[in-house]
Formats: sequence, structure tokens, C-alpha cells
Amino acid sequence: MAERSPGLREQLRRRLQRDLRAGRLGPLGQLERLDRDQWQALAAYRGLVHQAFATRPLAPQVCADLWDRGAFRSSADRKAFFSPAQRELENSSHHYGHDVQIKRQAGLPLIGPPLPWLLEHGLKVSRSATFESPRPWTRGYLCMGPQRAAWLQERFGLPAEAIGPWIAYARPVLAAEEIQQLRQSLGPTLLVVLAHSWDQVERRMDHRACLEAVAATARAGGYRSVIWLRHWKDPQIEGLPPEWIVACNGHRSNPWFLDAMRTLLELSDGLASNAFGTHLGYGVALGLRLHWIPVEAEQDLSALAGAKAQEEAAEWAERQRLSAALRDALALGAPADSEAVRTLLDPYWGFGRVRQGEALRDLLPASRTPGA
Repeated sequence: MAERSPGLREQLRRRLQRDLRAGRLGPLGQLERLDRDQWQALAAYRGLVHQAFATRPLAPQVCADLWDRGAFRSSADRKAFFSPAQRELENSSHHYGHDVQIKRQAGLPLIGPPLPWLLEHGLKVSRSATFESPRPWTRGYLCMGPQRAAWLQERFGLPAEAIGPWIAYARPVLAAEEIQQLRQSLGPTLLVVLAHSWDQVERRMDHRACLEAVAATARAGGYRSVIWLRHWKDPQIEGLPPEWIVACNGHRSNPWFLDAMRTLLELSDGLASNAFGTHLGYGVALGLRLHWIPVEAEQDLSALAGAKAQEEAAEWAERQRLSAALRDALALGAPADSEAVRTLLDPYWGFGRVRQGEALRDLLPASRTPGA
């Protein structure tokens, strides 16, 4: 994640609020303009997602451009973690729209006071792995599973709340009736999510072997359609069968990223992967069949050094161990909702920890730092 200065931004917001109350900024002062720009960003990204999913025949490829200073700009020449979407001057990570999801679920304004929680926007399965370290304003952490929450609390001495898989807070882009119509049109559908690169971590694999394995899985599983989900940072794969549907949920700054992901999951009956990643728990949470693609991914950490390289190597080793355990469970015929699979995944996704509106609303406002 790009380095930020949350203390300075918070000081600016409070100064703007004081000036606004004192009448020194006028009716369209800087604070109003900031909020207006953030609402405009939410609407612009929503339009981008709607356009992709409204296309017929279905071609749900959300453009990976970034909304920056009132316009969409290419992300191709930006650093992988560059994020211009300073929604509501949010202190914590808001990649993939996690702040939007939980505020919407809690019935809170999507643009408003910043949350004093650090939002863990993905999966970490090793004790030493870190998304973000505590800042002076940090009240605690919000993460998915109880194992991760226990590690964070032990390591940093701050509250850590497990609130279940993030996908539970997402809402489909399409109406239920339209999803049902598409499901009837597509027939049994397999969603494919492979290991992908991120930031300075490169992951590679034999794509031809992946294509052959997915095709074999689709035939054996009785799937009529295949949706190939491409991560925005990875290049297009050549040689995909023309009848397969290529999808992309856009850049990680897309605040409706998880809504797009939920839509793809609800259109699908099965999920195939060769990576122990966030998508596995999302599939289990929504009742999809799991399939393991037996093509190993190689991880290149040559762009990292020192402690960070060691941290990522340990994380990868633990993911490989968990991948083997999941692969063995699935090979024995265990369905995704079996006790063996859920026991393996639950410490990291916390399937039973999802907070409904009032419970989530009680958690968020009660924990705000003074003046936030």
C-alpha cells in the first residue's frame, strides 16, 4: 500500500470543519468540494461496473483505469498499489471497497467521518504477515477470521474484531431477477480464479496446463459455461476458448469491486482455483462447489529484500501447506460445505462471524476516536 499521512489529512479535515462552521469558506468551500468529489468518484466507478455487467452477451470486464482528479486515467504506468481514491480521507486501507461495504451494511453514510479501525482487506495465514501496522489513531483491527484476530491482538495489544468474509457485505450489481435469467441462459457455470501477482510479488504458472485442467474440470463437473476471472494486474491469457466468458473486476481502487465479485459468484455454481486465496472462502460462504486446479504457481520474490521477503516467503509456505490440505480434502470427495473443508477455512474466514446491520452499526460508532 502507498504510504500515507493520515495525521495530516485528519488535521486538514478538522481545520476545514472549523473554518466551515465559522463561515470562512463559503457555500462551496473546500470541505464540500472534497465530499462532492468523493461522491462523484463513487458514482463514476458505479457507472463503470454497471456498464460492464449490463453488456449482452455477458462480458463483465470492468476497466482497470483509475478515477483520479475527476477523470479516469490509465493504471498501466502506476505502481501496483497506487490509489488516488482518498474516499472520505479514510485513514485505513479501503482497497476493494471494504469501507463502503461495511458502512452500507451498518446503515452509515458512505462518505463521512473516517473509521478508526484498520481494515484488513485480504487474507493472511501466517502469524508474522502484516497488512498495516498500528498508527496513533488506530482503535483496532477489523479482519475476517478468529485466528487472524487472535494473532493481531496478541502482536499489537489492540482489539481485533473478526467480522467474517468480506463478500457477505457485498451486494450483486444485477437485480435478483436478472441474475436468475442469466443463470438459466448460462446453465451450470464454473468460475475460475487463479493465483495472481501483486505489488512486487510475481506469480507465474503454466497457463496452457491451466486451460487444459479447467476444460477437464468443466467437462467432469457438467458445467456448460466457464467464467475466467482475470486479475487487473496480470496480462490477458491467450488461447482461451472463444465461448468462455472473460471477466475482470477492475483496479483494486474500485469501491464496488466486491459487488462485482459477488455478482460473478452468484452467477456461478462452482469455483476452480490453484491458489489458497480470499476467493476460496468467498465461494464456500456462498455455497459454490470447489475444484482444485493441479497446476503449481511459482512465486518470485526477487523484487523484495530483507524482512519483507522473509515475511512473504513464510506466508507462501503456509499457503502451500493449506493448499495441500484442501486439495486432499477435495480429492476425497468432500463438498465445499463439508465439516472438513469448513474446519480448515473457518479460522481465516470466520463464516459465523458476520455482523448484521445493527450489530455492525453498534461496533463502528462506539469505537470512534474522540473528534473523529
